[in-house]
Amino acid sequence: MGQKKKYQGIVFGIMCSILAIAVISCNKDFLKALPDKNYSDTTSVSYGQRKVLYLIVDGARGTSVNSANVPNIKALLPNSIYSWVALSDPDSTRDVSNWANMLTGVKKEKHLVLNDNLTGANLANYPVVLQRIKDEKPTAKMVAFSSSAIFKNNFTTGTAVSELFDTDEQIKTAVVNNINTDTASLILGHFNDIDEAGAKYGYDNSAPQYKAAIEKFDGYVGAIMDALKKRKNYQNEEWLVVIASSGGGKFAIPANQNDNTVFSNTAANTFTIYYSSRYKQRVIGKPFTGNRYLGKTVRLYGESVRAEIDTADVFNLGDTTKFTIELKVKKNEDKFFWPSILGKRHEWSSGHPSVGWVIYLEDAYWYFEMRGTKDGDYRQCRGADLQKGRWHNLSVKCEIRAGKRFIRTYTDGNFNNEMEITGSGSLDNNNPLKLGFLNGNGHGTPDVYVSDIRFFKVDVPDAVIGNYACETSISEAHPYYSFLAAYWPGTDGQGDKLKDVGPQARDFQLKGDYKWEDFNDLICPPPAEALAVFVPQTTDIPAQIINWFRIPNRQSWGLDGRVWLDQ
Repeated sequence: MGQKKKYQGIVFGIMCSILAIAVISCNKDFLKALPDKNYSDTTSVSYGQRKVLYLIVDGARGTSVNSANVPNIKALLPNSIYSWVALSDPDSTRDVSNWANMLTGVKKEKHLVLNDNLTGANLANYPVVLQRIKDEKPTAKMVAFSSSAIFKNNFTTGTAVSELFDTDEQIKTAVVNNINTDTASLILGHFNDIDEAGAKYGYDNSAPQYKAAIEKFDGYVGAIMDALKKRKNYQNEEWLVVIASSGGGKFAIPANQNDNTVFSNTAANTFTIYYSSRYKQRVIGKPFTGNRYLGKTVRLYGESVRAEIDTADVFNLGDTTKFTIELKVKKNEDKFFWPSILGKRHEWSSGHPSVGWVIYLEDAYWYFEMRGTKDGDYRQCRGADLQKGRWHNLSVKCEIRAGKRFIRTYTDGNFNNEMEITGSGSLDNNNPLKLGFLNGNGHGTPDVYVSDIRFFKVDVPDAVIGNYACETSISEAHPYYSFLAAYWPGTDGQGDKLKDVGPQARDFQLKGDYKWEDFNDLICPPPAEALAVFVPQTTDIPAQIINWFRIPNRQSWGLDGRVWLDQ
């Protein structure tokens, strides 16, 4: 079984679990909270009043906090649910949007907090969690301390006390003083010094000022936790301590650390800690992100660096031919305008002349385009978007169903589109099979890496395409291996050819000023939204707090977050 199929099974299982929890907890508005054991954590239901300490820290990359000297934060971990690879919304680029995620429990598509003026914001329908708590528990007292007027004025609705300070140290002192003297049910502290250091010196511990800011914040955590545990009635209170960064910061990580997934987006890398003295430890790490693919291949660039096979008759596609063509592609630009990457026809030009076929790039996606002998017009079948810098598997096949011919496209094993070509005739021609630039006019030039090219004279079933798309080579274990007309791994690493290790031994001859280049990447990494369900996100925090207070999560609230359990 391929790694992609294993990954899909894991995703399916996790999503089913999440769906089951959602159905149980959100099916209708409850008249009362569910019993604690059915929906919450391992803390005792017999203890006293529940309280929350919520510390938001801007600009703290999870990986940087983890590698810094933070003894006070790490002292919490044996009784915490935590992750150093938690995520903010990767598409949110402003602090104000990240704050809204952390306090409304919904993403920007709902709360619409997109600028510092909150123009067009939808906080009336998606209020902050403090207001939700106040509506459900009118006697609950909540306090908030921040150094941002925007934060104070827009995200502390429902508090009895909301104060503005100049420095993080003053906020720490205000939090400690409140812990020492007050009976608030929720204390919110918002810290910004780490973000300021990152913006000025760089969001990485290689910048001493950034690391020092993280370690200074750790000192604040130590003072706050010390005050909390010295409360006279602490043993009879149930405290949930939430410490989380609202976002990371842009930083150029080394190439060998970049897996081209959302986990390499340093601006989205946060940390989340849910601490309770009665929690069991649960660390949430980075999930499986795709198969590793490494080797040495040629960059097909411009008009000159290309490859072709002169004796290419075996790759003709007649009017009854079933076929499947697969190839791995990594593009080096975001958008292209009609460059060929693999084709067999006389030319690739405006007006789509000449019988044959071509796989080409357009904008962010790809196409299979053809012109047959009996059709007066060309036809094209679109694939999916390809992300710059990532290997993707492209598949196109021709199958015959009920006497009709169809072209079908797939990206990373997932079906994209279909078109009927019953009346198109043969695609046969006497032209070479060309990899990279195909002569003609009215189109751009490629800048791509291409490898693992498979040419089957059979319509490989969809399930087999899906199971093997993200494998980085093919062997006799493949159920349709015997139908291979050609197979070019494209990772020879030397010489002037891409060798065909299939039965025909028809090698691609390299042309132009080509170079063999090393690569070490992931193939078919899952999309950000699929990976994000495996780790805490900033939008989860309001749901976690509501759950702690034994307030039912009402379907009408439309929260995007989930509750994390310590088991």
